[in-house]
Amino acid sequence: MKNTISYYLSLFAMIVLFSCNNDDNSSLDSNNAFLPVSFKVGFSAQTLATNKVNAVISNGEITINAVNNSGNESFSFSIAGNEVGTYPTNTSVILYTTGENQPIYSSVNPADALTNTGQIIITSINTVNKRISGSFAYTGYYSEGLITYTKEFTNGTFKNVPYTLGIK
Repeated sequence: MKNTISYYLSLFAMIVLFSCNNDDNSSLDSNNAFLPVSFKVGFSAQTLATNKVNAVISNGEITINAVNNSGNESFSFSIAGNEVGTYPTNTSVILYTTGENQPIYSSVNPADALTNTGQIIITSINTVNKRISGSFAYTGYYSEGLITYTKEFTNGTFKNVPYTLGIK
């Protein structure tokens, strides 16, 4: 089972690294109302903030990808649901990495994959303007051999993230 989890985490990380575009996602909706896009989270006495973030709602899941402005740090979410609500990380996954061949901090606890390590709260899904907003916090885990490192991710928010609809 550990190899299966590692495989899916690696696959998910590759999606993160290659799926975010570098365009400024701040945009105008069809009514010319400005909807600024933002993503931010605190960890290790720093804050990552970016507007390079997008989402896909497909097959009952929400996927959110964010990359910092220099392109070297990224977050990816796989949320087991597609409605406003609170989702524990033991049924969803959040990944953070600083780049290719770098540690991936996952919300999955390698000692017990069923342990809830945080939550993702979807506060708004605007179906007219195709925007999603919410917040999150979790403990990230990275294992190297028998040693497991943790990192606390706090006060995470994402606002007015544009989304597309995937295959149903």
